Amino acid sequence: MISPDWFLEQARLGNMYHACTTGAVTLSTVSATCTGLALSNPYGSSTDLILVQARFQPSTVPAGAAVVGLAISPAVSPTAVTHTAAAVIHNAIMTGSNIDTGVGLADSSATLPAAPVWLRPISSVVANLSLTPGTYVDEINGQIILPPGANISFSYLTTAAVGIASLTWVEVKR
Repeated sequence: MISPDWFLEQARLGNMYHACTTGAVTLSTVSATCTGLALSNPYGSSTDLILVQARFQPSTVPAGAAVVGLAISPAVSPTAVTHTAAAVIHNAIMTGSNIDTGVGLADSSATLPAAPVWLRPISSVVANLSLTPGTYVDEINGQIILPPGANISFSYLTTAAVGIASLTWVEVKR
């Protein structure tokens, strides 16, 4: 695991980025047709995307048991992601503008080059009208690195999940 001091230094250097959906989105199942939030690293970028954190805040209680997790591209692909609805990317040095959006590309809707595969669950909830689901947080802290040509996305299993998703990552030249 990477030291928290390293992440702080990368944020100070302007190498850390955040993407968040602008409203509630319905996550897709593990599919090349992706809705929710996806992060891709363009093929040939010469930059690695080191994931720091993934968050999902349900905005509605699901109709049944729902698992939310991360799915990743099955292999590096020279085929570009088709960006249908770009998400806003902010540099960690919050300057009030989106001038430096880095190399990583984030989308709330995209067509991925291939169907991703499950990587890891983040959390789950059982349907219950009296339940208010908390925020699902995956403190990745460098355990996942997207090389050029790779992507990662939020997905659900069993029952569709609706909410706000965000990803934080650091960009480092190869």
